[in-house]
Amino acid sequence: RRDRRIGNATVTLLAPWALAVAVLAAVGVVTLHLVDRQRPASFLLPTARFIPDRRTLVRRLARRPRDLVLLALRVLLLLSAGTAFAHPVLAPRGGARARLLLLDRTSAVADPTAAVARARAIVRDGVPTRLIVFDSAGRVATDAGETLDSLAREQRAPRPAASGGLASALLAARRAGPDVAHGADSVELVLVSPVAGSELGVAIDSARDVWPGAIHIERVAARVDTSRSWRLEHALERDDALAPTVLAAAIPPTGVGAPVVRLLRGPAAAADSAFAARGNAVVMWDTSALVAPASTALVMGDDVVVAVMRRGPDLARAPAGRVLARWLDGAPAAVEQAFGDGCLRAVSVGMAAAGDLPLRPMFQRAARGLLGPCASSASASPADSAAIARLAGVGRSAPAAMLRDSNQPLSVLVPWLLGIALGCALAEVIVRARGADGAR
Repeated sequence: RRDRRIGNATVTLLAPWALAVAVLAAVGVVTLHLVDRQRPASFLLPTARFIPDRRTLVRRLARRPRDLVLLALRVLLLLSAGTAFAHPVLAPRGGARARLLLLDRTSAVADPTAAVARARAIVRDGVPTRLIVFDSAGRVATDAGETLDSLAREQRAPRPAASGGLASALLAARRAGPDVAHGADSVELVLVSPVAGSELGVAIDSARDVWPGAIHIERVAARVDTSRSWRLEHALERDDALAPTVLAAAIPPTGVGAPVVRLLRGPAAAADSAFAARGNAVVMWDTSALVAPASTALVMGDDVVVAVMRRGPDLARAPAGRVLARWLDGAPAAVEQAFGDGCLRAVSVGMAAAGDLPLRPMFQRAARGLLGPCASSASASPADSAAIARLAGVGRSAPAAMLRDSNQPLSVLVPWLLGIALGCALAEVIVRARGADGAR
């Protein structure tokens, strides 16, 4: 694409190669018009009767093009037709830049109020801004100022998602790009987030590739990683299929004064409910009603585990709670329900009798999240500097022309340009006909 400014509008050529071909053809026409063809001077010689009776023309390069009217018509025909086929799109010209602001509302943010204040300071600098708030998914706000005021007025923020949806937020930003790019020269993407490691899942690289510019990251404080300061209470048999997973996931077995997570291989009893009400977590990883193993996928945040697994009891009818993981068909695979000061968590993920699933790093991360304390199934540890550098990218903000919709309708200029080309073609035929009559 190529952009040219005309007054208060910007003309974008979606196929500039067509205009380049027309320019080259016009240069060729001008060169041909510089070639002058003339009859040589005639002299009366006695031997002229031996020369064949036919006309002789001499070609030479003239200093000025011949047939200026025909030359002008042909050049205008080529340039107007080439510009029409270049698909010009006329858009109103607005400010120099626009902005998309991504605000992190996941559990990785230590102080959501401070994050909102940072976003409000960015919005107030006068640049047209579109706000996208994301937790497990990205949502485009209708009005950035009103949305930030509403978030700031919340007395008790709802429990955020366990893992961030940074990949979905980037995709939402790309979808909102054409609307923001209308009337701007460039679009700046700003991310207000602690950029936790759990937010940089396997889908983040693909999602990052869809944004054609750099990302300005405004980092805020991350929540303290409580996943390193809790203790798992369990008594698994040696032949339990979950035992290798617990060991491979490096669950801390001790931790004085740390929150306790009780792992059960069946339903919870009254003592277990009382244990959860005191601020602890009870994980009911019940696989007593397993179905036959089948190839499926377990989705938890940005992590997707594809393997042969067995589904336990159906959690679709479980009490309302926060869904931590889902199966490929969307059915809940793990649901957490607040209970007193703690929580009760139901997990229905079973493993096949044989296979390396317990040793896979992605399944270990999922297991660590499913066995974590309440409201902290994903680690909020900041991502490393190399991962953040890849996310930020290099270069400048995204050019607006690269974000606009490529399926835009033809500009009103196209019919006029095609009309001019047709008029020039008809005029050339008339001029050549008159020139031939005059020669006779």
